[in-house]
Amino acid sequence: MINFSGGKISALMTILLKPTPDDIVLFTDTGREHKKTYKFIDDFERYEGIKVHRVTYTHKKSPGLTGMTALNRKKVYLPNRVKRICTVELKILMTKRYLRSIGIQRFEQFIGFRADEQDRIIGLKSQYKKVSTRFILNEQGVTKPMVDQYWLLKPYTLEIPSILGNCDLCFLKGKATIIRILQLFPELAEPWIADEDEMSARTGKQVSYFSDITYRQLLQIAQSQKTLFDEVNLEKLAPAYSCSCTNF
Repeated sequence: MINFSGGKISALMTILLKPTPDDIVLFTDTGREHKKTYKFIDDFERYEGIKVHRVTYTHKKSPGLTGMTALNRKKVYLPNRVKRICTVELKILMTKRYLRSIGIQRFEQFIGFRADEQDRIIGLKSQYKKVSTRFILNEQGVTKPMVDQYWLLKPYTLEIPSILGNCDLCFLKGKATIIRILQLFPELAEPWIADEDEMSARTGKQVSYFSDITYRQLLQIAQSQKTLFDEVNLEKLAPAYSCSCTNF
């Protein structure tokens, strides 16, 4: 099983692995990826001729909803740095359910951690005894500059900076980074604000992804400080906290 995040790194890993029709290239859709991520997956399938299996979370307590929105509607608190239920529910458990549904219980999985990400490789431990994990990019000595160079030579690419990959405004990117993203893309705040507003109204108390600030307030800060960040280069931004939102 190949973990396909929808980004350039996992796409290169998939190409290098040359999957057969019997292999599962799996994208677990949280519903919070940037629209250009979905376009990249479509382009990848078309250009490479590799099928990407796409699955997304649903729950009977959240009829008609999917992904992060469906998860939040059945909970009484939002995901945060301490309780990353989004990773558990939308990635890990969703992957297990899907593979089980097609009769797969034992398998080898591939994760796209590069050779220059030893801290992530060391930090990730498989949570299930039936899962064997390999990092093919690390095995082949692939680094970020090599990934970037590879995609310069392709007829298609991911048309957004890497900081917008995965969930576009994930709290793990950090408040300062989110503010800078919102300077350029204020519309991205809408579903995150809606999550906090809906749960606050439902629980009768202020609920946020952060302990000390809401996404609405982050947007307000971004708008009030716009002139300070007009020249922000999103390509240079990095998440405040390490994200290993893999399927296992």
